Amino acid sequence: MTYSLEVVSIGKEYPTARGTTAVLRGLTLHADRGEFISIVGPSGCGKSTLFNIITGLVPPTSGAVRVNGQDVTGSTSEHIGYVLQKDLLFPWRTVLENVILGLEVRGTRKKEARDRARQLFAAYKLEGYEDKYPADLSGGMRQRAALMRTMVTDPDIILMDEAYKALDYPLKIALESELLETARAADKTVVAVTHDIEEAVTMSDRVYVLKAHPGEIVHELHIDLGTTSTDINERRLAPRFNEFYEKIWRGIGQSAAVA
Repeated sequence: MTYSLEVVSIGKEYPTARGTTAVLRGLTLHADRGEFISIVGPSGCGKSTLFNIITGLVPPTSGAVRVNGQDVTGSTSEHIGYVLQKDLLFPWRTVLENVILGLEVRGTRKKEARDRARQLFAAYKLEGYEDKYPADLSGGMRQRAALMRTMVTDPDIILMDEAYKALDYPLKIALESELLETARAADKTVVAVTHDIEEAVTMSDRVYVLKAHPGEIVHELHIDLGTTSTDINERRLAPRFNEFYEKIWRGIGQSAAVA
């Protein structure tokens, strides 16, 4: 079977004064079109390193990354969009200019890029801030601009590294619901790193639990809340929510004990 994203036996080691330190070992996972996958685990389990390998920012020591069946190990792919914990906005560019950066890199004409970006400002509660600079925005507003910068490129695969962490709760819930609906309707693949177990349960079709030192998958949980709703508040009230929350909580505890 050809998956939208496949990570095969990824290992990552770094040299140290005493030899090498293994950050990831034999890590294998996959995500299909329209699927939402979450990765959880204790600090130091290599979640961010894994994302950097998937995007080609860091080469693996061993293993492969495949996008739609094609080996993209060590290289970037236009199919992948990456939302980091830090917004990394350029302070000398306006909010609108920051949002269209990815489109400009891909060669989109500036007028078309601006038109596409302006359509997102209302949904992300940033109307009126198009010509402001990052220094004029709060931390949550900056993160929303960073989210738009990824979403405006319409990637097939969206990687999210604690992307909603800086947002206030009502907006976080609204954007999570919108992303989940978009992923299903447009067959987007979403892979999220999160420390928020509630978020993992409500958003995910499957959850991978990692242990640390080195990072390895110790559990894979298929989430079925018994509802097809994409409304996050409704999903958190689903009868099986607590069941899966407790399974992930226990899995993280066991993984920490193993590490």
